[in-house]
Amino acid sequence: MSENLNPNENKDELGIGLKILSFCIPLAGGIIYFMKKKDEPKSAQTACYAALIGVGVGIVFQVVAYLMGAGGGY
Repeated sequence: MSENLNPNENKDELGIGLKILSFCIPLAGGIIYFMKKKDEPKSAQTACYAALIGVGVGIVFQVVAYLMGAGGGY
């Protein structure tokens, strides 16, 4: 009884390649978000989340690198 009534529902899913791109290059995730936010809102939200997580991980790596002494030789 759980058949898919809307055949376009599965289309609104961001591919794994774009998820990885959004995570690694958050600016690309922001661009993907604004390109897809009207037509594919779930894909846009996923791209935005991946970009925000990428920014957070980048900040954590920068803080850890600085605390370990790789912060520019001060």
